[in-house]
Amino acid sequence: MLVWAIHPVESAAVVYVSGRADPLAATFGFFGLYLFLLSLRAIGQRKLFFLFGAGVALLLSALSKETGLIFLAIGIAFFVLKKNWINMCKAVAVAAFVCAIYFSLRSAAEHIPPPALSAPAPSLVRPIIVARAVAEYGGLILLPLHLHMDRDVETHPSGFNQASLSGAAWRELQTLLGIVLIAAVTYWMVRARKRNPAAFACLLFAVISYLPISGIVALNASVAEHWIYLPSAFFFLAAAVEVGAFLENREPPRRSTIKLGALLLFIVWLAFLGARTFIRTFDWKDQRTFLEGTIVSGGDSARMLINLGDLELSEGKLEDAAVHLHAALQKKPEQPLAVINLAAVALKQNDFKAAREQLQRATKMPLVEAQAHELLAVLENKENGGVDLLRLRLAARTGPPNWSIEKRYVKVLDESGATAQAITELQACLRTQWYRAESWQLLSQLFAKAGREKEAAEALARANAYDVHLAAHASTL
Repeated sequence: MLVWAIHPVESAAVVYVSGRADPLAATFGFFGLYLFLLSLRAIGQRKLFFLFGAGVALLLSALSKETGLIFLAIGIAFFVLKKNWINMCKAVAVAAFVCAIYFSLRSAAEHIPPPALSAPAPSLVRPIIVARAVAEYGGLILLPLHLHMDRDVETHPSGFNQASLSGAAWRELQTLLGIVLIAAVTYWMVRARKRNPAAFACLLFAVISYLPISGIVALNASVAEHWIYLPSAFFFLAAAVEVGAFLENREPPRRSTIKLGALLLFIVWLAFLGARTFIRTFDWKDQRTFLEGTIVSGGDSARMLINLGDLELSEGKLEDAAVHLHAALQKKPEQPLAVINLAAVALKQNDFKAAREQLQRATKMPLVEAQAHELLAVLENKENGGVDLLRLRLAARTGPPNWSIEKRYVKVLDESGATAQAITELQACLRTQWYRAESWQLLSQLFAKAGREKEAAEALARANAYDVHLAAHASTL
C-alpha cells in the first residue's frame, strides 16, 4: 500500500481536479466492502446495520463516479468465491437497493449527449486498443517516466514520412507487448486460483475494476493516468500477497538472501517513485505549467494544444494562440474546437475574411454550430454595425441549451427595443432551466424596465433563493 500511496500515477488522481472523483469513489467503495466483511461476523441487528451502511457507502461511491458501481460487482464476486450463497443473496439485495436509487436519480437528470470530438474506433480496432492500453498502463505502473494526462494509443498516420512510419511501428510493438502482458496475467491467475486463493481474488477484482477503462467500451480517451487508480490497488495487493507466499516457501538461508535482495530492489524503486512524484507535483502549479509540461512530456495531443491555444487567447496572445490551434488542426483536421477558436482569434485580429471562412466551416460541425452562428452575428456587427437578430435566434435554437448564447440573444433583443419579446424568450428558457440565479436576475431587470414591479420583485426573490450571494452583493453597492 506504500507503493500505491506515493506512486506518481496514483497521486495524479488526487491532485488532478478532474481525477478526484476516482479517489472519492474508491474511498466510499472500499469502506462499503469493509462493512460487507464486518457483516459476516455480526448477528441480529448489527448485521442489518452493517449491510445498510455498506449500501449507503456504495451508493456514495457510485454518486462520486459511475465506475463506483464496480464495487457492487466486486462485493458479489467475493461471496461467490467464498461460496457463501446466503451472504451473496444479501449482497445482491444491497446492489439492487443501490442501483434503484442511483438510476432513479440519473433518470431525473437532464440528458444531453456528451460532445463527440471524433468518431469512436471501429469494433475490429477495439481489441488492438485494449492490448495497447494494457502495455501503456503496465509501463506507467512499473516505470513512470513520461507522465502526462492526455494519452492516445491509436495510430494516427500522417503520410509515408519517417516519423509517421516509426510511430506506427512502435505502436505495433506496443500491441505485441500488450498481448504478452495479457497472457502473463491470465497465466498468473490460472496458477494462483488453487495455489494462492487470496492473490487470485485480488487479481480477479483488479480485472473487474479494469474492464470499464480497458478500451472495450469507447470513452473520451483510450488511456488516462488517473483511471488506473482503483485497479492498481488490487494489483499491488495481489503482488504483495504473492511475494509474501513466495518468501514463506523458501528455505531459511535462501529466504534471508532473497529478502535482502528484494528489499534493496524495493527501496531503490520506492525512492525512484518518491522522487518522480515530488518532481511531478510542480506540474500542477497553474494551467500554463500543466499544459506546457504535458505537451513537452509527449502529450502533444490536439486537445492539449487547443487548451493551450484557448489559454493564450484568454490572455490576449493571439499569435501564439493561432500557432497552437493550427498545430492541433494538423493532428486532427476536423477538430471543431480548434476551428471555432481559430475563428475567434481571427475575429479579434479583425481578419474578417479568415474569420468568415472558419465560421462557415464551423457551421457544418454540430458540436460548435451554435457558437459559429453567434460569432457570425458578431462578425456582421463588426463589419457594418448591424445587428443580425435572426442569426442570434438561430444560434439560441441550435444544439443543446447554451446559457451564454441565450443571454446574448435576450440582451440584444432588449437593446433593440423588443423588451417584451426578450421577456418571453427568457421565460421560455426558464421553463426547462429554472435553476440558474443569473437567469432570474436578468428577468427581474427586464420586468423592472417594462414597469412590471411586482413580477420584477418575484423574479429577484427567486434569484436570491438560488444564490444567496446576490443579496449580499447588492447590499454592498
